[in-house]
Amino acid sequence: MADETLIDTEIAALGDTLLEPFDRDRLKGATYDIRVGEAAILSSTDNKSHLRSVALGDEPLQRSVSIPPGSTCVIKSLERVHMPLDMKGRLALRAFHSRNLIFFAGGVIDPGYDDFLFLPIANLGDVPIELRYKEPLVSAEFIKMGKEAKPYQPGEKSRGEMTERRVIFDRTKLLQEVREQGEAIESLRSRLDSSEILLNASQRILDLVVLAAVAAGMIAAVVVLMPKLSFPWNAIVLGSGAGLGVIATAFLLSALIRRGSR
Repeated sequence: MADETLIDTEIAALGDTLLEPFDRDRLKGATYDIRVGEAAILSSTDNKSHLRSVALGDEPLQRSVSIPPGSTCVIKSLERVHMPLDMKGRLALRAFHSRNLIFFAGGVIDPGYDDFLFLPIANLGDVPIELRYKEPLVSAEFIKMGKEAKPYQPGEKSRGEMTERRVIFDRTKLLQEVREQGEAIESLRSRLDSSEILLNASQRILDLVVLAAVAAGMIAAVVVLMPKLSFPWNAIVLGSGAGLGVIATAFLLSALIRRGSR
């Protein structure tokens, strides 16, 4: 029996048993559009590592990944493929992305393959290219064979690579890191707000100190300029000046103590 390419209705009949999650809107005449998934690997911009991972998804994760000109990005597919032993698949880049100078060499999905797809994409243009989460990226063609093949078995090296990928694409860990960074930012913002409140309070205290000192000085000037001021007005003036001096000193000491405690 000759190989036979599945058409849209036959792919739809397999549904989630072939592609998970399955979306009928991604079906074409004889292909299914594989979408951008939850992670990507890009060349690192620092000296610590050759690669850096990007978690994609809904908020608070990134909604897209930017591929710089001349760079390559490995995209993890949204769909997990459950390939039967009597079927194989072929992958090709969608024409829309080809027109934007994105390069994908194509690929084959072996019979029995049961995992996400990892798609190497190159930007051949001179401007950055954005790939959005859940955006259709490559077209998959599924071929029914006349007989079953030997189950897909990754070699020892492939197993190690797949394990490394799973570590790199640990969505739970990446999401936790994003949340922790958000909490740290909120904590820093609260501390800054508290510091601003204390700063404003200290400024008000210093203003009162200056006001009290000026008032005490004016009262002292009255005493000096009017030495023959009769009782009880001389006592009232001297008492007021001393009181304002004590208040100014108290405010100043309070401000210094609060500043020291911070």
